[in-house]
Amino acid sequence: MKLATLRSNQVAIIKNDTVILLGDVLRKGSTMLDVIAQYDAIRGKLDNLAANGAGGKIDATSLKPPLENPSKIWAAAGNYKRGTAGLGDARGRGTVSKTSPEELLENIFLKPPSSIAGPEDNIIIPKNADSIFPELELCVVIGKKVRNLSKTQALDAVFGYTIMLDVTARGYGLSKNLSGTRNVRKGFESFAPIGPWITTKDEIADPHNIWMKLWINGELKQSAKTDAMINDIPTLISFLSQVTTLYPGDLITTGNPDSPEFQEKLQPGDVLKSEIEGIGAMTQGVAKEN
Repeated sequence: MKLATLRSNQVAIIKNDTVILLGDVLRKGSTMLDVIAQYDAIRGKLDNLAANGAGGKIDATSLKPPLENPSKIWAAAGNYKRGTAGLGDARGRGTVSKTSPEELLENIFLKPPSSIAGPEDNIIIPKNADSIFPELELCVVIGKKVRNLSKTQALDAVFGYTIMLDVTARGYGLSKNLSGTRNVRKGFESFAPIGPWITTKDEIADPHNIWMKLWINGELKQSAKTDAMINDIPTLISFLSQVTTLYPGDLITTGNPDSPEFQEKLQPGDVLKSEIEGIGAMTQGVAKEN
């Protein structure tokens, strides 16, 4: 099932090219977080609505971020095997990482929820920043309050998946410590576009075997498969659940396949299309902060 949040602040099912409002299934004013928290209890009603409910044609401009206020966004760094220079190779482009999988887990960082933007929203280039790069990533949406999970338990905590662009102001500031300044360089508002909706986990047979593609101004710039993750999704969830309690709606973005030298610097007026197999596609513009 695909679930979206509309600019009218309503939650809806997306079925093919149709939007079906949840209506009486939820109390008025309910959000996507409420849907996630209640999902097991209301799933039968949602399935019936998806099968029999009437809707209207989808309009991408009517979509908001599927989730606006997760308690946290965890983001993996350097989490792809890489080792190629060819666009479309499943591993991603760049040199093979010399960092151990265990060290990579400790390099996971936080992005603030205020950095979230939605499908059709612009990525805003901040003042005094001119080296802005988008990193296409599969994003996990947590469905339960969990702590201290084993790897075998981890996927049970997943609600679904969405797309995230982990945007970074790579040349921002005076510090040369890129790892130490990640939270600042990746924390600006609009630097975490997500969408276009959440696809529940039952629709993604294997999240480690899907293609991710990013176009900028119509030209394919990133293309790789999720089977090249170094630390897979159960490993990420299990590790993070040892660090902190994970709550429904928390986001874990799983890493970008290409190293920085193969990424495209953004300019005002650029148009990005990001797509992940089984989820969908979304579009962002790029603008300069006034």
